[in-house]
Amino acid sequence: MALSVTPAAVSQCFALVSLCTSIADPNWIELWNASAPYSSTSLIYGVAFTLHAAQNLTDTGPLGGPQGPGMRLLYSLAALCYCAVLLSSISFLFDFLGASRTREGLSVVLHVSTAVLCLGSLCVAGACLCVVTRMLPVRGPWGGPALGESFFIAALALLFCVLAAAGSVWQCRRRGALASGYMAIEGGVSDLDTPPLLTEGEDGGGVFPDWSA
Repeated sequence: MALSVTPAAVSQCFALVSLCTSIADPNWIELWNASAPYSSTSLIYGVAFTLHAAQNLTDTGPLGGPQGPGMRLLYSLAALCYCAVLLSSISFLFDFLGASRTREGLSVVLHVSTAVLCLGSLCVAGACLCVVTRMLPVRGPWGGPALGESFFIAALALLFCVLAAAGSVWQCRRRGALASGYMAIEGGVSDLDTPPLLTEGEDGGGVFPDWSA
């Protein structure tokens, strides 16, 4: 199987790196102490926050408590991010190993599905920010919720996924056009259209003069 570095594979590679970075960076949503706005004390929530939620010492009050709607949204965010990483890895390997040449439709589906999961993770993060904003007036001194750098890194991953999906669709249409062109050329040429090398009058002694006469 020949390796293939297509534009879709390159874009998906960057998307995979961005997704892994957004998961490793814990700062999807950030809050700081409203009573001391210039202090370095802040709360950050993200995918990494859910990995050890039972032993986590960070205040979950702005999320609605350990079982609140904010925590449920963070669990959904983590699930979407990990599924996106899995599909992104499969999409990249599928293109890089050259399997997309014979399974073009599946390649397009993988890239589009990865982009949809990235978009879903951004939407869930936005919904979690809305929950935190609503909970702040009754949940302690924290204020100023804002989206962290992980959100924007995930948005960059979405951009790369869209580019990969567009590249995959373009390759699929290009190969389809080339295949239809080959079929048209082969169908337009037949043995009946090819002129014979010799006509009936030239078959025999008519081609060379009779020197014995």
